[in-house]
Amino acid sequence: MSEIRRRMPDASPASELAEAQTDPSLGAVLAPVHGPVRLLFLDLDGTLTDGVIVFDSRGGDARNFWIRHGLALTWARDHGITPAVISGRSSDAATARMTDLGIELHQGIADKVEVARRLIEREETTWEHCVMVGDDLPDVAIMKRVGWPIAVADAQPEVLKAAKTVTRMPGGRGAIREVVELVLRHNGTWECVLERYEAR
Repeated sequence: MSEIRRRMPDASPASELAEAQTDPSLGAVLAPVHGPVRLLFLDLDGTLTDGVIVFDSRGGDARNFWIRHGLALTWARDHGITPAVISGRSSDAATARMTDLGIELHQGIADKVEVARRLIEREETTWEHCVMVGDDLPDVAIMKRVGWPIAVADAQPEVLKAAKTVTRMPGGRGAIREVVELVLRHNGTWECVLERYEAR
C-alpha cells in the first residue's frame, strides 16, 4: 500500500512528512487511499482552530480562525471534495465562520461516527475514500474508520498513534491548509488551483 509515509518504530512522523513534501522526486503525493478522496472530516477546536475559546460577559464565544484554512476549504469544495466540520461543542462563532465559507457544520455532536456515517451514505461513498483530521481523543473513532486519518502536529499521543499522516503545522496555524493541499495533490486537482492564481 502506498502512503505519504510508512511509520517506522523509531521514526519521527512530522519530520518524515516534511521530507516527503519537499522531495521533488515524488511528483504527485502518494496517499494511503486508492482513488479520489470524497469527504474531508474536520474537528473544530484544536484542529481547525488553535483550541483557544474566549467567552465574553454575556456568554458569547470567540474562536481564532486561520484565514488560509478558509481559503483552502473553498478549494476543496470547488474541486469535488465535501468538507464537513464535526464538533462536540456548539459555537456561534463557528456557525458564523462556516456559513461565511459555505462549509457544512455539525455541532454539539456526542457521536461523531454516526454523523460521519450519514454523510458517507448521502455522498454515496465509502470510509476508504474519506479523510479525518483530528487532535484529541473524540476524533480517534472516526480516524480508525477512514482510509486516510491525519493528526495535526500538536495532537495528543493517542491521536498521533491512530494517524497515517501527521502535519508539519499545528492545529489552527496552517495544518488544514497543509492537509487540503495534500488531498488535492492526491486527487490530481492541485494544478487547477495553481492555474487559477497563475501560480504555476
